[in-house]
Amino acid sequence: MEKIAQYQQVIKGIMEDYVASMLANLKEEIYLVEDLVNLNYLIYHNHWKDGSRSYGCILHVRIKNEKVYVEYDGTDEAFADVFHEAGVPKADIVLAFHAPEKRPYTGFAVA
Repeated sequence: MEKIAQYQQVIKGIMEDYVASMLANLKEEIYLVEDLVNLNYLIYHNHWKDGSRSYGCILHVRIKNEKVYVEYDGTDEAFADVFHEAGVPKADIVLAFHAPEKRPYTGFAVA
């Protein structure tokens, strides 16, 4: 349980910092959504440009089985590496956007 609390703090802190930096540099709505029951953390964007709406997920991370699952990373940041640099061992980070049979080759956890 202590590990989960630590990972929650790491994920929330990093994602809050990312949202703050994005808001400072862009004219979009960008927000962090936290599902504390199921341990999901998402960053979404929403804006209009030239009559077209842009809306979607930028980053989705969840904690499952005491591991950090990066479900989607649509950034240039490589958040798995950012979480690792913040103290989450690679053995506890799953690149869930890769097929299970490809995960052994990522350098991160398989599941």
